Amino acid sequence: MSDLRVGRISALNMFPVYHHLERAGLPGIAFTDGLPAALNRALIEGDLDVSAMSSIAYARAADRLRLLPVGCIACEGAVDSIRLLSPVPFGEIEAVAVTRHSASSVTLLRVLIGPDVPFRVMASDREAPSALAAGEAVLLIADAALVAHRDGIARHSLDLGGLWQERTGLPMVFAVWAARSDVADRRPDDLAALGTAIAEAPAAFAADPGAVARAAARAFPFDQDYINGYLAQLRYGFGDRERAGLARFLEMARQTRELDDVLALEAVAA
Repeated sequence: MSDLRVGRISALNMFPVYHHLERAGLPGIAFTDGLPAALNRALIEGDLDVSAMSSIAYARAADRLRLLPVGCIACEGAVDSIRLLSPVPFGEIEAVAVTRHSASSVTLLRVLIGPDVPFRVMASDREAPSALAAGEAVLLIADAALVAHRDGIARHSLDLGGLWQERTGLPMVFAVWAARSDVADRRPDDLAALGTAIAEAPAAFAADPGAVARAAARAFPFDQDYINGYLAQLRYGFGDRERAGLARFLEMARQTRELDDVLALEAVAA
């Protein structure tokens, strides 16, 4: 049987999970690296078998996918790597240039900012300084957001995870794990083994966070102390509060017409 094709988010936020997966030594795994939007597309189009993917992208394609309730990427409060950078305060923003690499974060911003502010998708995150100079706010994710916030490229830098928690009192689930339905039917044992390793990752990280941070510092442009603080803000387990936060997010996405399929909400609650 061919290798199980697994998407690997190439960002610091998911490093503890993939660090554990690599060390779990699962046979027959082939990783494909990419940022969320690219992995979402690859899974839906059949170029991957299973992946962490944007939670809103899962909901939009839930009829073709099988949710693996073994892990997620979430925060309860500030997350640092989902940033709205702006030359003006939040309530004065008139236009936003958004990253092309995220689906959940763009939907989250729409939920938080309302329907009237126009969004423009940037061809590259490198456009951020020029967009800010032109008076637009800029939405960045992952390492690009961390670097931009660290370097202070904008007068205002708003953490969307923190704003979501203030408004809802719930965790924000940015990504879930999902497999193609046909793969779940054909390869249940392979998915079960992968799911077990994913579920074990948070405990493995908690047991030795320093080792994970040291390894991450060799792969990303941040020092170990910064990585320790950043990763401590993230959650990787998919418990009752994460499930409730995800259900609230998808319901609010439906209310703002970012999600049409109400059945996707039932799939999350099952």
